[in-house]
Amino acid sequence: MPLRVLVRRMIQRAALVLTCSGPMLVMAEETPAPLPEVELTLPQAQQVMQHALGTGQSDLARTLAYGLLEADAKSGIAHYSLAVAEDQLGRPQEAQRAAAKAYRFAQGQLQHFEAAQLAAQTSYKARRPTRTQLWLRRAIQHAPNERVEAQLERDYKRVRAQNPLSFSIRGGLRPSSNVNNGADSGLQIIDGLPFIGTLSGNAQALSGVIAHADGRIAYRIGGSKSSRTEVSARLYVKRVALDGDAKTLSPSSRNRDFGSTYGTVGLTHAFAWGKRKDVSRIGLQLGQYHSGGTHSYDFARLDAAQDWRLDSGARVSLNAGVELRDSAFGSSFDTQIISLGLGSRHQLRNGDAVTFALNLQKADGDLSNTRSEGVALSAGYSLNQQIGPAILSGGVTLSHVDYAHYTALFAVPGGRQDLSASAHLDMLFPDLDYAGFAPNLRVTTSRTTSNVSRFKTKELSVALGIQSKF
Repeated sequence: MPLRVLVRRMIQRAALVLTCSGPMLVMAEETPAPLPEVELTLPQAQQVMQHALGTGQSDLARTLAYGLLEADAKSGIAHYSLAVAEDQLGRPQEAQRAAAKAYRFAQGQLQHFEAAQLAAQTSYKARRPTRTQLWLRRAIQHAPNERVEAQLERDYKRVRAQNPLSFSIRGGLRPSSNVNNGADSGLQIIDGLPFIGTLSGNAQALSGVIAHADGRIAYRIGGSKSSRTEVSARLYVKRVALDGDAKTLSPSSRNRDFGSTYGTVGLTHAFAWGKRKDVSRIGLQLGQYHSGGTHSYDFARLDAAQDWRLDSGARVSLNAGVELRDSAFGSSFDTQIISLGLGSRHQLRNGDAVTFALNLQKADGDLSNTRSEGVALSAGYSLNQQIGPAILSGGVTLSHVDYAHYTALFAVPGGRQDLSASAHLDMLFPDLDYAGFAPNLRVTTSRTTSNVSRFKTKELSVALGIQSKF
């Protein structure tokens, strides 16, 4: 069906041939005659519009795009051409809106890619970095080849570094043989004491499914090339669904009994110094922790960390923290925790990475059972190359915690000692990604031995989650 387009004096300036009589010449001293309405078919109007865009006649292209949209409001080509024209006219916000509609009505992978890429470019020009990141992820989803996808990933990282606002959301589901960290036996045996007790069902290992969600948002309030200061907030939620076996073992237990929630707000300052641009950080966090649907404690934590980059390319970090917990059950339950950690990361020649960490922790409080000293040693290995459909990484952790003055009705001779070992294997499936987010599968096994049998535990879990590839 013909499209009626009123072509004004811009046609004369463009010297376009829209009729079969040849170009119209108008002398400067003459009064131009009124221009007639020109009937163009949709393909003809599109050709003229594309020619106008290619020759820098943005006003004409914009007018023709609006005319095409009057005939078909769902024309992805018209919305895209309008976005290009608005961009050429220096109107990035209008261009971004038109590009978004072009993406909505696009047909096929190429049109979706071009519209998303244009929306990202115009969002960046409009100084909307968060929206730029969103459109870059959509462009990555429709990238025509791996080379283009890699370039878009580099662009995303560059915009993310410039954006004062950052956020992340992680979550997952994991079936577990021990959702409550319960004992692997119904007997209460304490080495050195001549009696044996029994444990209630909810103190023993209960099986089920654990779901968690972890969200963080941060905003940079100040910074320079060598420093940055940001405020942040985090919310972590864990919920449990007991299975039939668990409900049989502990009929009085409810799902909410084993859930937990904590939230924090924080302030962090980081700065680089020296020839290698080593980074120092200091941060303060205030938060609240809930367990089993009940407010457990408020806390304040002060952290400091130092990262070094060695000549070999390895990274070494040292961190220390002090946490004060104000119990909701009275001041006698208050706890103070001091921690110290040393870690390193080494990049091998083949691109694989090896990590090591040593962590020390001491807890103190009025109650003897809150006082403990612990040490943990962990190591990890990450493959650089994909094996089959997955990128693999894994690690092991060994830890020892000593409660020197532990009591369980009676003082435990020599105190309580827990020795734990755990291992995990992560599998990231990058080829199954959507907009740069790929599924991740983690298999974890752990076991704790103790001279107090209540704390002898074991767990096997398989967690399915989603994570960003970049």
